[in-house]
Amino acid sequence: MRKEQKLNKKLQNIILAVSILIPFGFHLSGMKSQLGQASIMYSILWAIINYLFIMTAVDFSTKFNKILKLPGLKIRKRTYYINIIVYIGFLIFVNIYFLQQIYLRNVEIINALANPFFLIGLFLLFLYNMQNGKFPKKEEKETDIYEISKRSSFRDGKDRLGTLVGSYDKGLVIGNYYFPYENMKSISKSKDEEIMIKGREESKNYIIKIGSLNSANQTIIELNNALNEGKIDEKKINLKKIKNF
Repeated sequence: MRKEQKLNKKLQNIILAVSILIPFGFHLSGMKSQLGQASIMYSILWAIINYLFIMTAVDFSTKFNKILKLPGLKIRKRTYYINIIVYIGFLIFVNIYFLQQIYLRNVEIINALANPFFLIGLFLLFLYNMQNGKFPKKEEKETDIYEISKRSSFRDGKDRLGTLVGSYDKGLVIGNYYFPYENMKSISKSKDEEIMIKGREESKNYIIKIGSLNSANQTIIELNNALNEGKIDEKKINLKKIKNF
């Protein structure tokens, strides 16, 4: 099953409460603010940043956890783990930074942890991880479209050093999505030399388009393995020969 499940309302409310509680807990604790009245605005900004990044980290981790539970999973997990490390690292830095700016400017260990070099290190790790795979974009229409394009913006990542294409016992894994082989209708190559996989799951059709070179090649490897192991019907493959680009 590849249907996306958004975070439930209860969990969202818990994240919102925690995001607000952290900054305003300090504000209401009676600790002396170094910013006077401006501390309220800083606390609001602190809460907003916490909420956005906690939501992102929890959402990503939830999706990744579902991928990890797939039987016989074979995929490069490092990119996922580094993403989570970056999210958590940034959250830690933001909370220490605001704590230092508003309340604890003369505490040596807090000053050390709020050092901008820590943030620079996280940013460099983020840049490195961006070269380790492209997550597919999903476009929800009458037919859902999942795409890893040949050309994409910097924020979408690159697959120079690795890909986010893999497999599990019953299907193909692409980023945070998985697609059972039995639901695939056809596999072909488009006029633009993209791998095209068409299928249907539940009550909706889907199309997977993979044009980025390394991701496409890894997809072909996974499909060849599935074909050799009898996991996918050869009749579904509308190519004279599956081979690397």
